[in-house]
Amino acid sequence: MPHQRFQSDTIKPRYSKGKISVFGINSVYPRTPWIAAWWAASFPGFGHMYIGKFMQGFVLVVWELIVNGKAHLNIGIALSFQGRFDEARAAVDQDWALLYVAVYAYSIWDSYRCAVEINKSHVLSEIEDAPVAPSEVSFFDVVILDKKHPWLGMVWSALSPGLGQLYGGSTIIGTFILAWWIFVAYKAMAIRSWLYSFLGDFAGATAVVDWQWFLFMPSIYVFAIYQAYTSVIENNTLFDIEQVRFLRVRAENLGQHEPADNGTVQMIATFDHSSFVEMAIHDLEKLGIPSRQIVALPVENLECNTHVIDSIHQVDGRSILDGAMMSAAIFAVLGAIYGFIWYWGPIIWGLIGLAGGFVLGLIIELIFHKGKLKFTSGKKTEVIIEVTCSADMQTRLVQIFKLRKANGYVIIPRAVGSI
Repeated sequence: MPHQRFQSDTIKPRYSKGKISVFGINSVYPRTPWIAAWWAASFPGFGHMYIGKFMQGFVLVVWELIVNGKAHLNIGIALSFQGRFDEARAAVDQDWALLYVAVYAYSIWDSYRCAVEINKSHVLSEIEDAPVAPSEVSFFDVVILDKKHPWLGMVWSALSPGLGQLYGGSTIIGTFILAWWIFVAYKAMAIRSWLYSFLGDFAGATAVVDWQWFLFMPSIYVFAIYQAYTSVIENNTLFDIEQVRFLRVRAENLGQHEPADNGTVQMIATFDHSSFVEMAIHDLEKLGIPSRQIVALPVENLECNTHVIDSIHQVDGRSILDGAMMSAAIFAVLGAIYGFIWYWGPIIWGLIGLAGGFVLGLIIELIFHKGKLKFTSGKKTEVIIEVTCSADMQTRLVQIFKLRKANGYVIIPRAVGSI
């Protein structure tokens, strides 16, 4: 039967919450400014990409690869950490190094500044209650805002940087990271070094690697994993925000009230935020239940603990993996540097540094957040759907709730003459 449809993207907001397009998904998500500054210090451009300013991030990443390469800064850094200071000074091209300083400092400063401004814009978009179009269909792609697993984005980027971004719906970002990862790995001779390392030829693994290009890889690898994780969290949060607004606007437009019909029952079902919520409402309307008798209410959950890992349905955006991933990046770089002089070579020591740094950073975060966190977020009800219908429709409603993945339901008989 025909049912009323509610548009969520007909208003042009002054402060947008997010955008879904063929190029990917981006949102005005509140991000920690000092984390943005740290990623910019780790690799110019990463701080801007972390806060969603991808175009500036692309420019600064390309600049870093070109100017750092011409100045041989990575070689100078590696030799300095090994105590070979005279060789480090001789290796660095001072003309190119002087060009490097101003842009490097700008990258750190501007990423911090932009993170602060984006946080302000987020607050204003919440005040304005700006709508978001949850899908975009074009000749090239079908982009749908849906819920995904943050940890799955991490796994795909761990297998190959860029894949986690493609999984999260960021086509351009994923393509950029994947292309640069392949290019840098090729220039560094990393794949051959990897092969030699796992065959036990550590001398060959060290000899074949190009130091200058190889030392880009730890930062790129760790950031790709971290950014894939955080971007999926942000997209999941944007989905929740958009659906909460849709349900609230739906209730306001219908002017819902509880009818006083005799011989009816109330059925209440609980759901997580997902596309199944809207499918369930549509299915109920198709059964002939008036829209006013289908009340969908988003739940304001009171849990506020910090979690180590966010999941597809339980997202708080304050995972303590921030510190763990930053520590992993630092120790992966150090492991690769000293791997050039240690027996197992840069690949093995880089991976050891990655794993050891992650564990160390996580332990430090756990100490600072002792008693304030859980390993994972608990199961929460996010949407309640209340349906008033005739008693003979109960079985069909239960089938719909099961089909649309309701967490559970309850049937409340209504007494004759009750209101």
